[in-house]
Amino acid sequence: MNPLTVSCVGKVNVDIFYSVDEIKINNNHVSDSTAFSLGGKAANVSVALRKLGIQTNLVSAIGDDEFGDFVLSKLRDYGVSPLVSRKSGTKTGFTFIVVDRYGNNTMFNYLGANALLTVEDLQIYEADLLSSEIIFYQSGLGPELLVYLKRLKRKVFVEYTEPLPPEILEGVEFVSLNEEEALRVTNRQAVDDAINSLLSLGIRNIFVKIGGRGSLYASEMKKVFADAYKVNVVDTTGAGDSFSAGCIYGILNNFSEEYILRFANKCGAITCTRKGTTEAFPILKEVHECKF
Repeated sequence: MNPLTVSCVGKVNVDIFYSVDEIKINNNHVSDSTAFSLGGKAANVSVALRKLGIQTNLVSAIGDDEFGDFVLSKLRDYGVSPLVSRKSGTKTGFTFIVVDRYGNNTMFNYLGANALLTVEDLQIYEADLLSSEIIFYQSGLGPELLVYLKRLKRKVFVEYTEPLPPEILEGVEFVSLNEEEALRVTNRQAVDDAINSLLSLGIRNIFVKIGGRGSLYASEMKKVFADAYKVNVVDTTGAGDSFSAGCIYGILNNFSEEYILRFANKCGAITCTRKGTTEAFPILKEVHECKF
């Protein structure tokens, strides 16, 4: 029996971390701690799932630079299959992340080669996509990528961070987003109204991260809430991606909606207790054994 596989389509970055006591506009900041890490939502989710024991592919684009070499090396170290298109004459995407003493982060993103990912790139790896149980796609890249993925008739899990044409979302199996994103992409003032708006578009299952309060699941049939775990926050970077990976893991293992939320909340909470992005994601044993 072939192992369950998830293909993640979207961004891969190099994350460059600066730790500071406090961020003040127009001030000079000196950091006593810096680090480089693999990043980008699609890359993050592929690594988080791999650390949970799921086989993963990353379909993305990188530049022909040293950051691209770094990305390939890190993906292989984590056991993720790198189905990446190398774009000549471009730079690999990178993100500057400033983390204050409370674990809050401020990000500055450069898309680089990510912006050049095309349907033609995806078609090169169509056999891998078709062999996937679930395909993860993050919005913010060309919506034509999602149109193509839907045509493959696989279950698609959309990380909905940027607005998409409403007609494209009809029939999408899973969507994940945080509260701010839900309000922004639907132009609503309350999260319940935002969820109802998304369901009206034909999305079948919705997962919403509501920060320190917990998370929500919604479909036409039911709505579920799960409290957040209380932890000492070190760095929130990647916590949302760890949550999404937890949701996908739960879906693959036929967890109830209630247990999916608890499992995903724990993945995100553990990530918040550690510095970095991919380095902070928990392995499966840690999620099962962790007692908050």
